[in-house]
Amino acid sequence: MKALYISSSILLSIIAVACSHKSSDTSNESTISNFQIVQTVKSATRNYICKGANAVFADSLPIYSKVHLTIQWPEELGGFNIQPLQDSIMTAIYETPKTSIDETILAALDSPEGSDTYIMEEIDSIPSEGQTMTLYRDKIASAITFSPSYIVYQIMTASYDGGAHGMTVSRFINYDFDSTRVITPQLAFKAGCDETLLKAIQEQLMAMCQVRSLNELDNYGIFSNQIFVSPEFYLQGYNIVFHYNPYDIAPYSTGSIDVPVPYYTIRECLSPEVLRLLASTEI
Repeated sequence: MKALYISSSILLSIIAVACSHKSSDTSNESTISNFQIVQTVKSATRNYICKGANAVFADSLPIYSKVHLTIQWPEELGGFNIQPLQDSIMTAIYETPKTSIDETILAALDSPEGSDTYIMEEIDSIPSEGQTMTLYRDKIASAITFSPSYIVYQIMTASYDGGAHGMTVSRFINYDFDSTRVITPQLAFKAGCDETLLKAIQEQLMAMCQVRSLNELDNYGIFSNQIFVSPEFYLQGYNIVFHYNPYDIAPYSTGSIDVPVPYYTIRECLSPEVLRLLASTEI
């Protein structure tokens, strides 16, 4: 049975100092502005039994697959145009998004982990008893950083395809309200700055591990010769945070690594748009 469960709309009011987009109250010589946010949390789950498992696994365990999505869907953000943000979230959920978020979620449910290997038959629930193997894909889209100038969404995907362990990876959508566009690496960083950015990341990693040389990072499980400028980054306060998924620069057991680099240490590498967002007194 196909089902889409959608919670009731959540109306949030984030109060930000010096946000001029809404009217303010100047009583007691202070200014408080209301930045209205309307969001809907959408969640959906679908279960399958995988036919043809015997051809892949010799032990003939029954194999199931579960797809679960939870989306913090923005309906309104301070009166700004957020259509490009919504489009980017839908594309992150499903590579070929449909015309609406609900249709996109349903399309993602139709593509469970293992669908390229097995014949999938939808079932109401997965048995909780007996020896089984359950593949899964769990995708969560949620806002992790907010300012009156921009918002950042994290798209986290946890999956298991039958290997030695599951895998969790994240990507990020940095959205500039004023320009109404997603800040990609090409828009955030000036050309020819890779060496400067890499050095800043390396130095911050050394500071985080309290070491003085790159070689010493190996003692902390960091592959010092594999550090690179990650295309996955997000804005947070006065930092640009470079995100590394498992295996990127460290063993799986280390998990993901976030490296916050203060923007003023790499300001010569940043575009005017990113400098405006990070240096704004509204942050």
